[in-house]
Amino acid sequence: MKFETTVVTGDCPGCEEKTILVNIYKNYFRCINCGEDTEQKINGVIKYLKVDKKTELRASELEGFDG
Repeated sequence: MKFETTVVTGDCPGCEEKTILVNIYKNYFRCINCGEDTEQKINGVIKYLKVDKKTELRASELEGFDG
């Protein structure tokens, strides 16, 4: 099993702070400040959006994901 991660800085929508975000799966990141899970969206600028149990995930995004 190969494990890779990405660490970036960004604005967390949970704690509303500029913080370090750690990649937990594809374009999903976790804030190291408050633990909020976010989804990275790139549309001219990089934005992080809150991810919760209401977030809809497409099957193609979950392919090979074990949770």
